[in-house]
Amino acid sequence: MSLIKILPETLVNQIAAGEVIERPASVIKELLDNCLDAGADKIVVEVKDGGKTFIKITDNGCGIAKDDLEMAIQRHATSKITEESDLWKIGTMGFRGEALASIASVSKLAVKSKVADSDSGWEIEVNGGDVVAIREVGMSGGTRIEVHNLFFNTPARQKYLKKDSTELSYITAALNAVALANPEVAFKLVHNDKTVMDLPKVTDLISRVSDVFGSATAEAMIPIFYGGSDFQIEGFIGKPLLARSSSKHQYFFVNGRPIQHHVLANTIRQAYHSMLMENKKPVFIINIKIDPALIDVNVHPRKVEIRFEDQQSVIRTMYSSVKSALEKVNLIPKGFSESRRYMSDSFPKKVENAGLFEGNDRMAAGSIGGQSFGGGFDNGGAREPVDFAKSVMNEREFGGVEEKNDGMKAITQVSNSYIVAQDESGLVLIDQHAAHERVRYEELMNQFETQEKSIQPLLMPIQLELSADEVMLVEENKKIFEDLGFEIEPFGGKTFVVHAVPSFFSKEDIDDVVRGVLDDIINEKNPSRFQGKTEEILTYMSCRSTIKFGQSLELSEMQILIDQMTHLKRPYTCPHGRPTMVSLSLSELEKMFGRK
Repeated sequence: MSLIKILPETLVNQIAAGEVIERPASVIKELLDNCLDAGADKIVVEVKDGGKTFIKITDNGCGIAKDDLEMAIQRHATSKITEESDLWKIGTMGFRGEALASIASVSKLAVKSKVADSDSGWEIEVNGGDVVAIREVGMSGGTRIEVHNLFFNTPARQKYLKKDSTELSYITAALNAVALANPEVAFKLVHNDKTVMDLPKVTDLISRVSDVFGSATAEAMIPIFYGGSDFQIEGFIGKPLLARSSSKHQYFFVNGRPIQHHVLANTIRQAYHSMLMENKKPVFIINIKIDPALIDVNVHPRKVEIRFEDQQSVIRTMYSSVKSALEKVNLIPKGFSESRRYMSDSFPKKVENAGLFEGNDRMAAGSIGGQSFGGGFDNGGAREPVDFAKSVMNEREFGGVEEKNDGMKAITQVSNSYIVAQDESGLVLIDQHAAHERVRYEELMNQFETQEKSIQPLLMPIQLELSADEVMLVEENKKIFEDLGFEIEPFGGKTFVVHAVPSFFSKEDIDDVVRGVLDDIINEKNPSRFQGKTEEILTYMSCRSTIKFGQSLELSEMQILIDQMTHLKRPYTCPHGRPTMVSLSLSELEKMFGRK
């Protein structure tokens, strides 16, 4: 008796669905492709319970004729290709004929459609892949598809779905991508009878960017264009200040098809070079227009990857185009000069170090061994001071901690990044960003552990324009922000108002930190488990509000930082584990110069 058998068609479809349909967002993405291929310019998506129990998509496209309706839910049935050569000139979003069959096999599906020259529409109902009914219905032109109880017949798949808000965030992300690729199409998303997203038709991409992410993001975008004979590149890249800690605001399209391409994403990151902090990712929305014969889109079940015939040419051109666009614009933030002047006024005019240096150990600032050591170093350059007065550690809070760096004195700064200091044992080199990050982190952690948050009410509340998925995350995780010292309230639509922040924050930090915390929540598999995220979020906040690498400091500011470090529990590493300082003893110096 043969052990190998041909699988039933129903099981084959369920297996295929496992490759194509991962979650409600996958269903919506596949159906949106069909809407666009039908020429729709108005699409409404309605879901309930994160799309797990109900999905409805309505479009005003060309519709499906009665004779094609039953065929449309069959596997490998499509109107978009007819022969092998068509695979190399695909100009539609869909082409395999798998979407409706896959969805129908793992749900209760109803498709209603009417073509323009028909007096009435037709509806087909499918239950787990089996056709239940076909009937005539009255409706206007276009197509309406309802998906009920996704994965009802594959409970193993159901249990891997996340909570409603998480699934909804996947849906909004998928819809954002399609909306950015098709600004000429109107999109609306409704969840549990509440409108989450309503994007009107627009004539240009930057208007759609403004509608999706807010006007502040749109204003910080830089146009990018390359017009070659083999392919063209167009879209927008974000100024460095827009960079995020996740890649969820990176959008690639090839001929309007949303794709993922890690090599190209890394190429763009390299074009920014030193403009971004180590863990930051640039924001971009880029479409590559290319002859379909020069790409292969049939390499991934969900059609999110493609192959270029000449990938190296695309990579080289992408790098040079991004680099050229960045070089053409002024990347200094608005208000930089005013902020610098305001913040400079907050520095102490004189730093008292009485008792730290006695007798022969007391030396003139800017010298080693009584000899001048300042002439060879440049402390000039662009400067973005930090309000040290707000960040000085409170003796009451940190009293009883053994002092470190006792007797250490700042001498100068190297490359606007490292502080050269001296103590009784020799020279000490301090990474100014890592050191201040540790200072901020311990201050934040102490406030969190003691619940003695130092909150600063804002005289002029700050408005934040968020995307639809960010709005939901803020509403769901409001307590996280409260625990961190933020007071945030909805202000209508996708706008929130920040009334108070942690005391040491400047208003320039607020937008970036709020979005960074949201990125952390999105990247966490169980975002409600805040206790497990405390250190990570506090680390992010401490990093964002510190002295930056490449920032010029006055000698008094260097000394303040050194004095702050004497009160730390763990002064020798930053929250990420990198060293804050390295020492070179007098004995080692003597050996290096052959004196010992």
